[in-house]
Amino acid sequence: MSKWFEKPVMRFLVILASMAVFGLSSALAQAPEDARDKNAETAGQESEKPAAAAVERAMISTGLDSGSIARNWPEAAVWLEPPEEDRVLALFEPEASTPAKGALLVLANEGQSPASGLARALRQPMARDGWAVMTLGLEAPPYAIQQARRLQARAIPEEAELPGSQAEETGNEPADESESVMIDVMDSVDVEELANQYRTRVQKSLAVAVSNLVDRGYGRIAVAGIGRAAGHVTRMAAATGSGDVSALIWIAPEFDQGDSRALAEWLAGAGTLKVLELHSSRRPPESGGTGTRSPRQREAALKRAEVAGYSRQPVAMSSQPEPREAPALANRISAWLEPDR
Repeated sequence: MSKWFEKPVMRFLVILASMAVFGLSSALAQAPEDARDKNAETAGQESEKPAAAAVERAMISTGLDSGSIARNWPEAAVWLEPPEEDRVLALFEPEASTPAKGALLVLANEGQSPASGLARALRQPMARDGWAVMTLGLEAPPYAIQQARRLQARAIPEEAELPGSQAEETGNEPADESESVMIDVMDSVDVEELANQYRTRVQKSLAVAVSNLVDRGYGRIAVAGIGRAAGHVTRMAAATGSGDVSALIWIAPEFDQGDSRALAEWLAGAGTLKVLELHSSRRPPESGGTGTRSPRQREAALKRAEVAGYSRQPVAMSSQPEPREAPALANRISAWLEPDR
């Protein structure tokens, strides 16, 4: 090989080797930096996760999210102001045909808002039938009340099947025992005071809602309670004494033991108030919830108390009715509310 050719070749090899060494050192230098960047990114993501989780947990609310509902339903939102209580959101759907047959106030099941579940689903079919509809949500009671309720149900069987005077003779004992259960188990919490405050808030909300419908000019008002709301609406209708509420509808009702025992007394003193109970035909009418009367037992107790306005209808629906069952329920309610019935 000649020298004039050898020198360029050697120069090229030196340059190539230098580039390889430089590239390798750059790669080696970059690797720790990449690793550091990835570690920093991972650490950043990990540090962001608790923050994001904290934000997410902070957004969880035990209430009914009334503000968001009002923003989503601005035309229907009605803010009610019970005395000495926080304002309450209701949703109002006017009748779709005139003249209006009346107004129906629906109290949702425990823990449900006025824009959720069966309460919301009843609005349109009832409005098409000529009824204005107002829905109210029902916040779940404080945890202490829920716990005491479960303990009561397990500890005290309902004496509803005892006929006549025998039920009256033993009627006070379960109440005393149930109160002692609440005191013994929840001795650090005044459960009775919590329950009174909770019931009072619900009663005030219902009373203001009825007054709102009266102010709108509806002369005939019916009130429906879904599930555990049935006890609240019955207590309110029996206590008003003003005649503003002419009919009650219980939809798959679930009564606390105290309310279950008081139903006959409440309704017997409510004059001409009509009551319709709609319960699932898939559940035997003899079977009640834990510690409560079944629909058939409830019917017998009300007949013994000579409550003439009560009627019971089984419906092909779930034991806890779903929104898809609202049209069938609305048909039953509308037919029962016809003036000639």
